[in-house]
Amino acid sequence: MVAVETWDVIVVGGGHNGLTAAAYLARAGRRVLVLERRDRLGGACSVEEPFGPGWAVSPCAYLVGLLHPLVVEELGLRERGYRVSLVDPHLWCPFEDGTALALWDDPDRSAAAVGGLAPRDVEGYLAYGALFERIRVALREGRRDSWLGEAPDRAELEELLAGDPEAIEILFEASIAEVVEAHVADERLRTALHGQGLIGTFAGPRDPGTASIHLHHASGRLEGRAGAWGYVEGGMGRISAALADAAVEAGAVLRTGVEVAGILPGEGVLLEGGELVRARAVVSNADPVRTLALCPPGDVPAGFGARVGEWRCQSPVLKVNCGLSRLPSFPAAVATPGVAPHRAMVTISGGIAETQAACEAARRGVPSPAWAELYFHTAYDSSVAPVGMHAMSVFAQYVPYALAEGDWTGRREAIGDEALAAVARFAPDVADCIVHREVLGPPDVEARIGLTGGHIFQGECLPDQMWDRRFGPRTPVEGLYLCGAATHPGGSVIAVNGRNAAMAVLVDLEGD
Repeated sequence: MVAVETWDVIVVGGGHNGLTAAAYLARAGRRVLVLERRDRLGGACSVEEPFGPGWAVSPCAYLVGLLHPLVVEELGLRERGYRVSLVDPHLWCPFEDGTALALWDDPDRSAAAVGGLAPRDVEGYLAYGALFERIRVALREGRRDSWLGEAPDRAELEELLAGDPEAIEILFEASIAEVVEAHVADERLRTALHGQGLIGTFAGPRDPGTASIHLHHASGRLEGRAGAWGYVEGGMGRISAALADAAVEAGAVLRTGVEVAGILPGEGVLLEGGELVRARAVVSNADPVRTLALCPPGDVPAGFGARVGEWRCQSPVLKVNCGLSRLPSFPAAVATPGVAPHRAMVTISGGIAETQAACEAARRGVPSPAWAELYFHTAYDSSVAPVGMHAMSVFAQYVPYALAEGDWTGRREAIGDEALAAVARFAPDVADCIVHREVLGPPDVEARIGLTGGHIFQGECLPDQMWDRRFGPRTPVEGLYLCGAATHPGGSVIAVNGRNAAMAVLVDLEGD
């Protein structure tokens, strides 16, 4: 029984970062216990069967792109079943005039595609891509990988960028709309590009700081390819399963279906049944709001409590997971011969102005899922659906956590219909293809996964909540650490957040 033992470290929450932290701590010889309230591991990086046997749906995290190669190598994830198919073309966008654009991981191939659509914008498009790439290289492959270890402050970031004023503006101030518009003039190109500065963010394309969102999501290196994204064979939960295997092999103990009712600083954790489980350190994979709610108020310094209270973590994202009898048709596909739209991440958008208006409406409590990205996992991996069937995931913005009229229980399906109506503008037969669907608004993600506000990144990734303004692994609460997506380097399936936390704990325990 775990309650009768004393552990070096208890990890609260078995999301992918918690499992990563557990694996590194156990590999260092520490006695580690992971406690997960749900009956499955992985948190937002999991696989479920909402439509019955044969369906392997990734309900929250759909693709991988920012998973740190160091974690993959050090924890032997490939040897534990991690396989990925790169998505290429990485973007396909249909337009209301019947044209379309495919963009590829190969800049030259993308430039040729842009040339066929908007010849005068080829040079500007290449400069746009080169701008974000040079920032990525400076921050990830320069003097140091800025995602590892302690977060750099603005002064260090500017030093890493060699004082490059354009790069500094992208990192801290610029909106994605102004950067896109400064580089390309064709409205269709602007429509295709601007959404990459919005992923998971309650901000519109004209809001300051959104250019940094695109930078964040373009800062990975997947299978050796900079900026690439891919589908994990069997679903995103396979990453968590591989991390769990690494932790168990190193000696960590993982327990599901165990709810932590309280964190007792300097002592350990209190379980729902009243048992005290002692540990020298507690690492929380829960978001900061949930973590502090588990701590006795008197043990939380006022300043830290205030910071957590001001943390912005209300999601604008609607997720619609669908089982399909067949793939939907996109009439605009005739404009990109030889390109199968379903092999790309499909952008659904009516342009920058429409997207900004949708964000403003959601801020008023009115659901407006006008912008969306579609993912067809079965175009690369048939194992996630029954034979002959397909999977489609819709990642749509913007919806509010709290509706101005009604509630999510009463309006959930109707809001899902709105998102699919936006898709139907470019894929008219999409509704005819759907045999199963699951609609998840922010409160549903909060209830299922335990993420405050339903935010899959545990908080906005805009500049004022990134780098040294994101949480570090150490907290001012005795013996308490954070390892989730609210910590540096930010949200998505990165795993290095968990690694950073483990390294901090190991240093501190060594000094005890």
